[in-house]
Amino acid sequence: MTDSQDFSNLSNRRRMTALILLTLTVFAIGTAELLPMGLLLPIATETKVSISTTGMLVTGYALGVVIGGPVLSALAGRLPRKTVLSVFLLVFIIGSIVCTAAPSYGLLLAGRVISSLAHGTLFGMIVVTAKNLAQPGKEGKSIALVGSGLTVSVILGAPLGTLLGQHLGWRFPFLVISLLSAAALLGIMKQLPPLPRSKGGSLKGQLRIVSRPDFLLVLLITIFGTGGTFAGFTYITPILERITGFSSDSVTIILLVFGAGSLLGNIAGGSLADKRLVPTLFGGLILLAVSMAVFTWSSHSKAAAVISVFIWGVAAYSIIPALNMLVLNKAGDAQELASTLNISAFNLGNAIGAFIGGLVIDSTLGLAAVPWVASVVTLLGIVLAIWSVILEKNRKCDRLPEYPFENRTA
Repeated sequence: MTDSQDFSNLSNRRRMTALILLTLTVFAIGTAELLPMGLLLPIATETKVSISTTGMLVTGYALGVVIGGPVLSALAGRLPRKTVLSVFLLVFIIGSIVCTAAPSYGLLLAGRVISSLAHGTLFGMIVVTAKNLAQPGKEGKSIALVGSGLTVSVILGAPLGTLLGQHLGWRFPFLVISLLSAAALLGIMKQLPPLPRSKGGSLKGQLRIVSRPDFLLVLLITIFGTGGTFAGFTYITPILERITGFSSDSVTIILLVFGAGSLLGNIAGGSLADKRLVPTLFGGLILLAVSMAVFTWSSHSKAAAVISVFIWGVAAYSIIPALNMLVLNKAGDAQELASTLNISAFNLGNAIGAFIGGLVIDSTLGLAAVPWVASVVTLLGIVLAIWSVILEKNRKCDRLPEYPFENRTA
């Protein structure tokens, strides 16, 4: 019996309540991850450290997600998923409380690391749970719904947190995140049905699955797909100000346009992935590569730049539900560990993309070349996706479909 069958008798109301609670959790975690980016100056001033040192609050968090998520997910073993969700959300809350009360930079960084260790496992568990809670044939929509919490954290949560921090002190947003997460925890403990872990897979067996070349290839698609987005998006503000000629106030509005596009792309990508997974992934990756390449030229025109940014947002987030579903379809009995590894791949892609963009800016190519280089990074993701499909077809021809795509995704 699969986990999804265990949930077949759930009422639509309880199913939706559970998904909303998971979405709220994703929103809180996503907002917390981004908070220091808008509060570097006040944090640096109060804690008496340099801005570059304060930036470790972002870098340290990302490393905690990449390293801690897979390790802790594996150590959690076969504990019921509801238990794991509750425990790790509690750990995340403890980290946020430490950040709120931290009297020094060292304790603030420690609080960030504590929260980051829970981040990867929580996201991985939430994606798998969203898939299991979905009605048959609507897994992509369910994953897209909880994923929208991350999108809203980018376009609303982080800016609002920055605003609160600037007027009420940088600790106040961390307190709000703590309270919001506590509310989500209480709701999950009360409303989420019992969630057993995937059956039949020992830790050794799960490690065998996630170390397979074809599975690692899917993780590379995630790294380069998201890496392309963040190679460009990390530096979109200086591009819009210095090349396009927008004011800083106008850039804020344009970022909301990107956010609106990403929300639409996430919803559309989830719906389309339920019908045709592989074509949805390829379509999104191609649109992403093209939109960023076009932005190299459209960034010289204000109207064209706004249109390009919107399409860029749609494309960037349309691939996320498809990537999550692809990983789960390849994971067999390693659903939770595989999903957590994919979250680590997302974060690694973000870090690599931002690093590549920085190298381009410091090179003779300069700021104007960032969009087309970002497009090239995504093209690598497309090549890897083609390779993955070829390997899958060869495996089917050889009659060795150990972890094939579902029929509807072919």
